[in-house]
Amino acid sequence: MNIWWTYIGMAAVTYAARAIPLLIMRNDPPPWLALWLRYVPPAVFTALVVPAIVTTSGIAGRVITFGPAIPAGLIGALVAWRTSNALLTVLCGMVSFWLIRMVMGS
Repeated sequence: MNIWWTYIGMAAVTYAARAIPLLIMRNDPPPWLALWLRYVPPAVFTALVVPAIVTTSGIAGRVITFGPAIPAGLIGALVAWRTSNALLTVLCGMVSFWLIRMVMGS
């Protein structure tokens, strides 16, 4: 029976974590929160992309290796900065990555 109380407790916490913010913020968020929330998408995107671009090797991963992901990431960042188009950014980054890999032969 204890396992059922665990399931019920986990469901209640999960539901509360989603329902409480919706109930509290029925209108637009306060200006300070709206300003803070503007930084969430770039931070999440950076957290997803940087580990894929910067790779390490050697003893305890202390040597940063430079492969085709670094210039492709820079090209993608440049396209994102100039166009603000996510689809075009991913497309240009992937095409440049493939082309650089073909030229480098790796």
